[in-house]
Amino acid sequence: MMKAFFRRAYTVMEVRTGFATGLPILSGGLFGAYLSGNLKLLPLLFFFISGFSFNIVANVANEIRGYLKAEEDESTFTYHKGSEGLVRGEATLKDAWIVLAGFFLLASGSGLMVVLLTRSLLVLMMGVIGALAAVTYSLGPKPYIVYPIGEAVSGFLVGGVSSWISTYLQVGHITTEGTLYAVIPMIMTVFLMSTNNTSDYEKDKGSRVTLPHVIGFRNSIKILIPEGIVMVVCWISLYLLGGITWWMMLTGLVIFYEYGYRRWYKDYYKIQEVYPTMGREWGPRPLLLIYSFNLILGAEFLLMLMAGR
Repeated sequence: MMKAFFRRAYTVMEVRTGFATGLPILSGGLFGAYLSGNLKLLPLLFFFISGFSFNIVANVANEIRGYLKAEEDESTFTYHKGSEGLVRGEATLKDAWIVLAGFFLLASGSGLMVVLLTRSLLVLMMGVIGALAAVTYSLGPKPYIVYPIGEAVSGFLVGGVSSWISTYLQVGHITTEGTLYAVIPMIMTVFLMSTNNTSDYEKDKGSRVTLPHVIGFRNSIKILIPEGIVMVVCWISLYLLGGITWWMMLTGLVIFYEYGYRRWYKDYYKIQEVYPTMGREWGPRPLLLIYSFNLILGAEFLLMLMAGR
């Protein structure tokens, strides 16, 4: 019985995007540990669990909204594993609410552990904001997913603030390096949200007004160019400030090129109009950029820390 429930629960969690918050927290924390020369393991572990879990809460909330508002049908399914379970009939509404409540409790409990370990009011305040954002992303009378600000809010909180706070927890104070580093996962998260919204351009009409509806389909693709330039400038600036080594900078630039340009944007830019399988084909591309950057750079920070810099 429990095995069957967990199988159903998995279909509404969209675990792969849960790491869109978890990985910036991981790499941001390891970057902070690299800067300070000391890894505070427990705050990083609990913060990772909290961030990952709150992202799952937001994912499930989005699944519930899509089901209740009848926003999905077979023509819009991406068939990505671990998502669309409600609308495909693989899970029940009760299953989804149980998963949402369970991960909300896990996220809140882990977040409170971070507050107790650090005794930081800043962490408490940002945790409350994050909890509210996770729930109001798709649920409530005025979910911000239906407005053009959705991409910016998600990028700022999911990618930027989570990474920034994680670095802060390790260093113990606000740093320019931590702020510059946080811009990278922030923009990558915007890439992810933008690609999803652009792919859903036609599907969202009548139910949501996303940024692509405001600026136009093609412009929603073109706007990623200046955002990418800002990301690269911040990364190079981080090197010039001495926050990262030359080979870390080079690693980042190679990742930007390989996963940001060659495997994604080079062909994504050529799309002239939305088509039914666009989300299925292009949605995972910026997620791969998020995974590769945070995992590879996180590993480099950890290796340097272990080597005593």
